Amino acid sequence: MKKFTLSFFLLIFFLGFGANAQKNVEKQRLLWTRYLLKVKVSDQLQIRQEVEERTYWFPWRQHQLVMRTLVERKLGKGWEVGGGFTYFQHSLPNTPDAEVIQKKLELRPQLQVIYQQTLAPKFNLQHRYWYEWRFYQKEPQGFEHLSNRIRYRMELSYTPHPKITLKAFDEIHLHLASKVTSNVFDQNRLGGSVIFMPQPNFGLELGYLNWFQQKPAGKDFFSRDITRITLHHTLNFAKK
Repeated sequence: MKKFTLSFFLLIFFLGFGANAQKNVEKQRLLWTRYLLKVKVSDQLQIRQEVEERTYWFPWRQHQLVMRTLVERKLGKGWEVGGGFTYFQHSLPNTPDAEVIQKKLELRPQLQVIYQQTLAPKFNLQHRYWYEWRFYQKEPQGFEHLSNRIRYRMELSYTPHPKITLKAFDEIHLHLASKVTSNVFDQNRLGGSVIFMPQPNFGLELGYLNWFQQKPAGKDFFSRDITRITLHHTLNFAKK
């Protein structure tokens, strides 16, 4: 596990360094607002529901609407598995100054594996491995499978107080499809956040992330500075 994690970390560093060395980078500013609901069915099983509105700032207009449902199960010894489905609505083109001329849908079935390590009291390191199938809307109707993608996220969390958690993370996205030739490295997301939970089942998260994404042609990139606000809500039906 340690060798595998180190290999992924080095891959993130070299791909991210190479991408940032390119000259053709389009900068954008975005605001993401998310509602995150966790329904605890038992001590081992929970349902996770997310609704997120993603918009450009200055000028303001919609970028994406995301709705995700995941079923997650703990296996013990820090391991967890899950599966679910994501609905995407893209407002195109990907330029804040342009008017929306098309709203294109994308459907993503997905699987995830999570491994969490306790590094020290109040410090945890989480590894998330995510595999997803991407189906895009085609004209005049229906959906077409264009690519699969693997995502790896390394996240460090620190809990100085029972109601406060600090997080820092880095996540890489890689395409795995024969139809994808110019942008195998899809994107890298680097950021952090502060979570304040005044109640065990209710809280607020404020974060920042840089979304560095390769365009389909492979030569140009987006660099998106994102402010993210999340409302956390938990419903606990587990038997005590």
